[in-house]
Amino acid sequence: MTFCKKSLQPKDLFSITLDFIAENAENIHCLVGFPDIVGKRIFDRFIHLSDFAVLASKNQVKIISCFAMAYNKLILESVALSESLIMLNEFFDSFTILFKYVSEICLCSCYLGDNHEFFELIKDLYLLNKLCLKGNCLRDGAIRKLTLPIRMFDRGPKNIEYLDLSDNALTDAVTPWLATFKKLQCLDLSGSNISIESLQILEKECSLKLCNSENSMHPIITKGWATPLIHKWINVCKMRRESRNIKKRNLYFPKRRLLLVEESLSNTLNTRISRSPILVLKRMPSNVGNYIESDVPVNVTESLPTNTV
Repeated sequence: MTFCKKSLQPKDLFSITLDFIAENAENIHCLVGFPDIVGKRIFDRFIHLSDFAVLASKNQVKIISCFAMAYNKLILESVALSESLIMLNEFFDSFTILFKYVSEICLCSCYLGDNHEFFELIKDLYLLNKLCLKGNCLRDGAIRKLTLPIRMFDRGPKNIEYLDLSDNALTDAVTPWLATFKKLQCLDLSGSNISIESLQILEKECSLKLCNSENSMHPIITKGWATPLIHKWINVCKMRRESRNIKKRNLYFPKRRLLLVEESLSNTLNTRISRSPILVLKRMPSNVGNYIESDVPVNVTESLPTNTV
């Protein structure tokens, strides 16, 4: 009896208003000027109540754009999408909005390949500070696209300090392009085909030193109001795959993206990668006496085999 009374108690007017706005979020014109605390309450209710939260559609993009314009990085400050290619592709139009205000992105083992739409978006990621693209079937063309906006138009992610490109089939051709990132603190090229000469050029151009320690970049985690929304997207894609017995494909994103995935996987299988030792370049402090043992620079010619290509 007590339970029935509690369940029948009317909601307060503020909660009713929040629910109404969240359920009709596609009709919100602008939230600029609304206090953060109110905006977060509306966004949380939108995630919980609105069908548009999990339906990749124009309305979803419109709603997320409205919130992102008003609250910027509060919506999403950093994001980790390791091994989440299916979800990334299905909701990529929404991520196009969210990524603009993100400072840290991890896309490890997403098999992006050289032609994924992410590289077309890179020109708008001014705030990007950390980028992890480990194990993405990347070749030299991907690095050319990654740095093109900076080299040609002086725009894009010029302030990247931590860049992980390990376990990709990169060659010496990427050296002048990587030298574009003048603020690098750590560059991981482990598992690539970079030669001794190219490493020496990078050391000089970017003021880095090859170290005998592994990548010490702090793990990237998903932070921001959109964290539960992204988890919801992941669960939705997972349930769809299980219910339709889709193991490596997702039928819910454009066919072009599916073909790009297959192409990147095929290129990786057909590319012979001569795995190099740990190749982590770090910016060293000016005071040599402060080096810790694990970060002592090593001689490039001694750390790599002479037949590295």
